[in-house]
Amino acid sequence: MHPGEPPPRPPLLRRYALFSLGATTADFAFGAVFITVLLDRGTDPGTLGALIAVSTLFGLVAEAPSGALGDRYGHRRLLSVGLVVWGAGFALFGWADALAPTLAGAVLWAVGFHLHTGTLTALVVNRVGVRDRTARVARVTRWGQVASRLGGVAGAASVMVAGTWLSADLLVLAAGVLLVALGLAAPLAFPPAPGRPGTSVAGLLRESAAALAGRRFVPLAVTVVGLTLAKVVLVICWQPLVAREYGGDVRFNGLVLLGMSLALAAGAACSRFADHRRPHLWTPLGTVATTVPLFLAAWGALPLLVGLVLAEFLLGLALALFSAWEHLMYSDAARNTLFSVMSFLGLAVVGAAYAVFGWAWEAWGIETAMSALLGLAVAIAAAVVPLAFAFPESRRFFDPGAAGGTAREREAGAVE
Repeated sequence: MHPGEPPPRPPLLRRYALFSLGATTADFAFGAVFITVLLDRGTDPGTLGALIAVSTLFGLVAEAPSGALGDRYGHRRLLSVGLVVWGAGFALFGWADALAPTLAGAVLWAVGFHLHTGTLTALVVNRVGVRDRTARVARVTRWGQVASRLGGVAGAASVMVAGTWLSADLLVLAAGVLLVALGLAAPLAFPPAPGRPGTSVAGLLRESAAALAGRRFVPLAVTVVGLTLAKVVLVICWQPLVAREYGGDVRFNGLVLLGMSLALAAGAACSRFADHRRPHLWTPLGTVATTVPLFLAAWGALPLLVGLVLAEFLLGLALALFSAWEHLMYSDAARNTLFSVMSFLGLAVVGAAYAVFGWAWEAWGIETAMSALLGLAVAIAAAVVPLAFAFPESRRFFDPGAAGGTAREREAGAVE
């Protein structure tokens, strides 16, 4: 921060963090019990898989244009709509007792979730000015990452506590009510975001896809692939490894998940000590570091719980660094569109990784499958650094002043 420059006033950041915390709390509470809800209603495995697949497909369809809708019609408006639709989906899912309304709830959940993603951060980052911009954007994204990770802790804890006196479907219903309340409060909690009335959604999508296909975003896109692979291995493998080592006690799994979620939040918080002016170095380093304890724990060279917690900490660090990097690269005018297109790439990698890992696990065993995907993640992450130096434009952050920003943008910034 420059001498004499007043620090960003905290209220807007606090509201941003509270909304991130609340939304993730509801999401984790739902995620912890929705399979149980479906099985208790007599849903057979085939129908369960088909229901999730349908909702995922609708979510993917919503993800691609969701960012362009936010940039076109305003981030606050789409945030509110997304949270209400997402919450309505949870509420319907929790209330339903037949397949048709359950499916409708699942579709609303997926569509609403993907409509809201990226809008909250875009609302706040777009109010950061040009002075000390790198540090300010890094601070905003770090607050969001830490709040989201703590929301995961709160969601898991709420299920453990409230689950003793609330049924699983009522927990889902309560999560939906929380999201609807957040959606209705969003217009009161956040400043207006007028959008770009003269631009079409299709035009924004074409513009963003062309930008991401250019050299400037190559290292960022490659980082998405490597970081997503490391994350997928951790998400898939921790439960089978814990079950093999300690048995299948679900309560113990809950304690492990709480510890891992806290480690994820701690890693995100520690991103403040990294140099955000060089994310092309720190983010791939964080990706590579995440793979090491996972590899050692899989082969018994490191105690399993130590390896999982350490990997989760390093993953939280890498994800926070990446979040700051991408928002420093995106323009204010197309921030949400660029975010959604990049998220779509990540979702595609997730789908491919799940398919490949399942085949490799069955063919070679879990340790070898983990080693193969982690090795691929390391190789991809290692390619980011030479790519960043081969394409110098990929190391230049977006500058709203140079891009013809408004007088307000050229001031110290409007983040409160």
